Amino acid sequence: MSNAEVAITRLIHASVHYLDEHNFDAYVELFADEGEYLIVTKAPELPKLMTWMQRSKAELAERFDAAPEHEWQIMQQDQTRLVSVNMLKVSNDTASSSSNFTVYNTDEQGRSSCFAIGCYEDRW
Repeated sequence: MSNAEVAITRLIHASVHYLDEHNFDAYVELFADEGEYLIVTKAPELPKLMTWMQRSKAELAERFDAAPEHEWQIMQQDQTRLVSVNMLKVSNDTASSSSNFTVYNTDEQGRSSCFAIGCYEDRW
C-alpha cells in the first residue's frame, strides 16, 4: 500500500471513530474546505437514485450544531460503525475510495441491531 493509500484508509477509519464518539466537530474537520457531504439513496417508489441530503462542510457543521435534541435521540444509544475499505485509486493529485459500512445500535438492555448499511464513495 502506498503512503497515500494508508493515509486515506486512516482518514476513513478516523471518520467512523469520530461519529461513534459523537465528536462531530472532529468529523467535520476531516472535510476539505470545499468538501461536500452527500447522501444518495434508492427509494422504492422512484425509478432512479435520489439525493436525500447535500451539505457543504460549513452547512454540515451548522446542521450538527442546530439539530434539535429529538433528532439526536438515536445518537444517544451506543452505536458502532464497521467500515471496510474496498477500493482505493490514487493518481497524481487525486484519489477516490469506496467503503462499505454498517451501523449497529445497542439499546439500554444490551440488545444490538443493525440500524443502517451503505457505501461511502469519497473523492480526495
